[in-house]
Amino acid sequence: MKNKTTALVLSVLLGGLGVDRFYLGYVGIGVLKLLTAGCFGVLYIIDIVNIATGKLRPADGSPYEDDTCAAPAQPATNPYDDLEKLAKLHEQGVINDEEFAKMKADCLSKM
Repeated sequence: MKNKTTALVLSVLLGGLGVDRFYLGYVGIGVLKLLTAGCFGVLYIIDIVNIATGKLRPADGSPYEDDTCAAPAQPATNPYDDLEKLAKLHEQGVINDEEFAKMKADCLSKM
């Protein structure tokens, strides 16, 4: 897995030499950028933008290392526990009958 921050720093500092493309696994375009000074600066700018926005990914198709850490997975909730919590909220008067019926129907549809 490649790091997006590393790819972006390489692109900004050494993108004209194609180092960012070599790092991401695109050897052919890396050589082209090396021989043409980043395709005369055009591909240099395009690569910075594409790496920053996440459009340019590693050649093997894997996600960036940063992307997997960005959004932690939500723990799976048990619909039975949710129903129990709703019932307690209803008993305490936190939610009214209408809200309880709607939320209960949503929980039951998940089962």
